[in-house]
Amino acid sequence: MIDSAIAIIPARYGSTRLPGKPLKEINGKPMIYWVWNEVKKVLPTYVATDDDRILKVIQSEGGDAILTSKSCLNGTQRVAEALKKLDIYPEVILNIQGDEPLVREDDIRNLISLMDNEIIGIGTLVTSASLNDLKSINHCFVDRTDMGICLKFSRDPKSFTQKPYRHVGMYGFRPDVLFKLVELEPTIREKKEKLEQLRWLENGYAIHSSIINAPGIGVDTDEDLKSIKRIMEK
Repeated sequence: MIDSAIAIIPARYGSTRLPGKPLKEINGKPMIYWVWNEVKKVLPTYVATDDDRILKVIQSEGGDAILTSKSCLNGTQRVAEALKKLDIYPEVILNIQGDEPLVREDDIRNLISLMDNEIIGIGTLVTSASLNDLKSINHCFVDRTDMGICLKFSRDPKSFTQKPYRHVGMYGFRPDVLFKLVELEPTIREKKEKLEQLRWLENGYAIHSSIINAPGIGVDTDEDLKSIKRIMEK
């Protein structure tokens, strides 16, 4: 059983598709608030950001936030930098994306349970892909073995020989593995698909997964944001 775990939520202001995404308002609060507020119910939680405005939102709510470099290329780099600044060494770190305002306690606990297996260095979550999911260019899809080991990630559902799962934007890491991952050089496939986990697979790291019931959508576009608002207003 895991003795110590924390969650770090990477939140970058300058999203390409939706600038200022973490501060987009949902039900009177910035999106990052809703993610942080749910995650902290389960684990000690820190928000890692490159922007003072995001930092102040969390601190004003009594939360812990860490200012990280604007040069971080992805969420994993931001999480690793934040962990170094915290100067702590938990057994497991969860990386929970700041654009998942419908994240659920059960999903977080599911990922923690997956990471209970000491042989797992990287864990993540997947869910069944709906027909609408398969039409979207904004989702990442996954092929996995019956034992849960991820074989392939791609944004193109047509590239799979069987119906893929949809990837959920949450990871669990062992600290030693996390720090090794951020030292790896980007790969050609990673750059093409804009999926950092391809770098890990291509360098021989196993990514284990657990299946969850369909979670809420993440926010990549204005349409996603509108959908989230409708759901949370109910």
